Amino acid sequence: MAKAMRYTVFSLLLLAGVFLETTGRAAPPIEAYGALPTIRSMALSPDGQRVAFIIRQDTAEALQTYDFEEGALGAVRTDNMKAGSVFFAGPNHVILSASKTTQMVGYRGRFEFSAAFSYDIEKDSIRQLLAKHEDLYPAQSGLGDIIGISPDGRHVFMPGFTGRSSPPPFSLFRVNLSTGRGRIISRGGTDVIDWLVGEDGEPFAREEYNDNRDVYEIKLREGNGWKTILEEESEILPYSLVGAKSDGSALVVNTRFADEEYEGVYQLDFDGTLSAPLFKRNDADTEGIMADNQRRIFGVRYSGFYPSYEFFDESLTHAVSQVQAQDYFGDAAVWLISWSDDFNRLLLYVEGGEFSGDYFLYDRNQVSVSPIISARPDIEAEDIGRVFVIEYKARDDLTIPALLTLPTNGLEQNLPLIVMPHGGPESYDSVGFHWMAQYFASRGYMVLQPNFRGSTGFGAEFRDAGRGEWGRKMQDDITDGVRALIRSGRADPDRICIVGGSYGGYAALAGGAFTPDLYQCVAAIAPVADLPMMLSDERRDSGAKHWVYDYWKRVIGDPRSQREKLEEISPVNAAEAFQAPVLLIHGRDDLVVPIRQSARMESALKRAGKDVEFMRLRGEDHYLSNSETRLETLKALDAFITEHIGAATQPPSANE
Repeated sequence: MAKAMRYTVFSLLLLAGVFLETTGRAAPPIEAYGALPTIRSMALSPDGQRVAFIIRQDTAEALQTYDFEEGALGAVRTDNMKAGSVFFAGPNHVILSASKTTQMVGYRGRFEFSAAFSYDIEKDSIRQLLAKHEDLYPAQSGLGDIIGISPDGRHVFMPGFTGRSSPPPFSLFRVNLSTGRGRIISRGGTDVIDWLVGEDGEPFAREEYNDNRDVYEIKLREGNGWKTILEEESEILPYSLVGAKSDGSALVVNTRFADEEYEGVYQLDFDGTLSAPLFKRNDADTEGIMADNQRRIFGVRYSGFYPSYEFFDESLTHAVSQVQAQDYFGDAAVWLISWSDDFNRLLLYVEGGEFSGDYFLYDRNQVSVSPIISARPDIEAEDIGRVFVIEYKARDDLTIPALLTLPTNGLEQNLPLIVMPHGGPESYDSVGFHWMAQYFASRGYMVLQPNFRGSTGFGAEFRDAGRGEWGRKMQDDITDGVRALIRSGRADPDRICIVGGSYGGYAALAGGAFTPDLYQCVAAIAPVADLPMMLSDERRDSGAKHWVYDYWKRVIGDPRSQREKLEEISPVNAAEAFQAPVLLIHGRDDLVVPIRQSARMESALKRAGKDVEFMRLRGEDHYLSNSETRLETLKALDAFITEHIGAATQPPSANE
């Protein structure tokens, strides 16, 4: 099967002109936006000669490999799983992570089973890693994590839960890339949450957290035991062990100290001393760690509307900054996503501006940037709505950063508006190609994506200003952005819809409940509707002493001391206030926000005699990971919004 795919899939791509060749074509249909990208999860080989990626052709998906000199290599179908990340473990082995929602006899509820697969390019064969080890705990997720590669390149190191006790201990396996078989090389306890492996292939550091005692520890291997070098009491994780320095001389942790506004990356010496920051800025968080497969740190990515990078190697910092600044990319976001071992070849992903998502290869020796392939070949520059970074004042004078996407029809005044709050809520929207926002921009709508207080990426004070403000000041920030667009004449006050997923779904329902005169329609994807129920579920699933439950109490509120407040800001208890019709969309396999949240919202609205539609997505999770159901979701939103605030422009015809 793989050999046949090698020819047919890649040949079809070449014939279709996917490799950034401009050909005449009809305006993009809804499928070009709603389906998963044609190309995704690309990675560069250690020698910089090959790439691997997930390719989609209609409903078929495959892991494809390609050599810049030899052309298309092997491919293997991935249709029966949710394919995720891809990376090279040496020049001839590609690691694919994948997951599937499932359940197991003897264990309560469903869980997201995950795994890693090793694809041997030369042998054109694939094996699941650590598939049948008798010591593995049967029902676990996160099993596909790989934290290092052996010096001989034949093995990888994978942590996993072991035994049959509950909770199970977290141990470390050494796994053969060719056979998939593994053996335990270090048994961990129930407090272990992470491991580090040295260049010699032996575990040398681990991270622990005890929920009952609220004690966080980092330990180093000492003889046959482990020595604590850092210990701190905290209800939530105070640090994150992200790796080690490239020379192995110290550990590296990510944290924000109490007196600091932005998160930094710090050196942790083997005697437990925390140094001055290795990487830190006074205007951005270190939100991404740049490291090799051994988790040796060589740089960071900072938060912001556009990605920016800093490395120990100043010449690499300069090179990445220079390529990001090229006129060819305009105002697009340029992401560094993979690199060769010598850093002479860098794989870039470019989105936003005139790019719907394109891959480029930057050769530092040749000082050249070469196009590789487009993630969305059916969407060209003229199909992309212009994205602007804007700011507006909230009613308490706090400055709210946001994105505003204008429609592709060139109109800028009295536009139908779609408000699209992000999920999290501790995340943020940055410049890029947002598939849902861009689809509606292509149909003539303006889209507002507010980074309300409580969003990350803009400092601790801005983030913490959202604590305990669900449905209140966080919601006011969204409302104030809408009203600012109405006052400016950009938004038509009679044609506004709010659409969001996860926390954004909560915000959409809160908009319909608490500002019912503002919106003509409300669409919520995988929303939280009942906050006491959510916190009760978290307490049941994680445990009353677990740091995750403590985190949510900080962010939302304590269900014991603040029960009345939580009920007041739960949209399920305000169904009578809704005036706008509501569309609820929820995946049946959602393990983050259970589908019964939407079911309770639907029941409350129906009892109140309100206009509500509930679409249940079979086989879909919290993240719209399935291409078919994601497209189904976009089609449902398109029909719902068109019905209630009117079509902004005539959809393009396939014959145009």
